[in-house]
Amino acid sequence: GRPDGYVVPKPRAAGDIREIAQLLDGLEHRHGIPNGATRLVLIATETPEGLLNIREVAAASPRVVAISWGVEDLSAAMGLPQTRDAEGRYLDIPRYARTMCAVAAAAAGVEALDAVYTDIADLAGLRRECEEAVAMGFAGKISIHPNQIPVINAAFTPTREAIAEARELVAAFAEHEKRGAYAFTFKGQMVDAPHLTRARKILARAGS
Repeated sequence: GRPDGYVVPKPRAAGDIREIAQLLDGLEHRHGIPNGATRLVLIATETPEGLLNIREVAAASPRVVAISWGVEDLSAAMGLPQTRDAEGRYLDIPRYARTMCAVAAAAAGVEALDAVYTDIADLAGLRRECEEAVAMGFAGKISIHPNQIPVINAAFTPTREAIAEARELVAAFAEHEKRGAYAFTFKGQMVDAPHLTRARKILARAGS
């Protein structure tokens, strides 16, 4: 899954996004569209400058709903001979770009979308990469082929068990909050505000 929005490739700095947002302000006004209705999804790591400025880029405008990362343009700009090892795992620079995308999105309060998986026939590799992305806090993955969509949806849709536990946890927080308790034990584990945030995100992803 991914939020609706126009994709912005290769932003180098926050000013690039602010410039686009300003143009959209004028276009929306001229065409009678509510201000801010046009949302942006940024491919934030396609240039070395964009990767270095990713925190500011991600937070540059309220129009930004998600950021993703890309390695093809980045590796070309840096002259990298390869981006994966012999087992197909990312090497350090793409791994850093992926990590920073997840962290910067969380800091800016927007969704993180994992990059495309270019080996269309390798659904097992896609599944493994989706599972990694879920573990890193990504909300979805960009697809480049219809055959990839069922694998991506399966990986990013919370299980029934996870949804039930998230509902239970949200209800437990509501009960404890009435008594002024914001940290407590839930199923043998100490939980506090970050656990509530995670539970709410699971329910949002599940559409419940």
